[in-house]
Amino acid sequence: MKTDWKESSVDGFLERIIYKSLQSKNGHLDLFVRFLHGLCLESNQRLLVGLLGQTEISPETIQRVINNLKKMNSDEISPDRSINIFHCLMEMNHLSVHQEIQEFLKSENRSDKKLSEIQCSALAFMLQMSEEVLDELDLQKYNTSERGRQRLIPAVRNCRKARLMDCGLSEISCDYLAAALKSNPSHLRELDLKRNNLEDPDVKQLSDLQQSPDYRLETLRSVE
Repeated sequence: MKTDWKESSVDGFLERIIYKSLQSKNGHLDLFVRFLHGLCLESNQRLLVGLLGQTEISPETIQRVINNLKKMNSDEISPDRSINIFHCLMEMNHLSVHQEIQEFLKSENRSDKKLSEIQCSALAFMLQMSEEVLDELDLQKYNTSERGRQRLIPAVRNCRKARLMDCGLSEISCDYLAAALKSNPSHLRELDLKRNNLEDPDVKQLSDLQQSPDYRLETLRSVE
């Protein structure tokens, strides 16, 4: 790791380390990665100069780090892990994504606003952390890409009904859903997965949950 730091740029190092953390299934590196991104702030650099020696990260480098985070590809990255990208932006005091989602939630014409993947991660985080339980979460109402809708999956924890029809869900999406349903608390009682071209093995984890004390669904629709 020390060699990597010496031979690479700060933004390149941080990009590699966050990709490593996103591949983790249990998120054991999440806090460490947020801490490293927080070190980019000038105020934190001044506090740590006695420990690290003379350090200076240019505004251009910080902007590259922010850009790398915002465009990070979510292929094979779980929606829960993707939320840590949003946390890293917050650690760097880059509040624009958070402010954009706050404005989005206040707007009346939400379908007019196309959400990026990082905005979907921020929205998923804010919805699942809300004190108010949503009556229904319909991913089709959000103007975003298929990967963006997958990043919204963690929000099902804090809604009573999810209508996830026509969302291009896959077997791995069902894995994400199963993880969300196993979480405590999970308020989801009705889940609709129709018109996603899912085969029986794809929803096996969800079906297996019926035998688990963690299973709270009252209605599961997975076929026409």
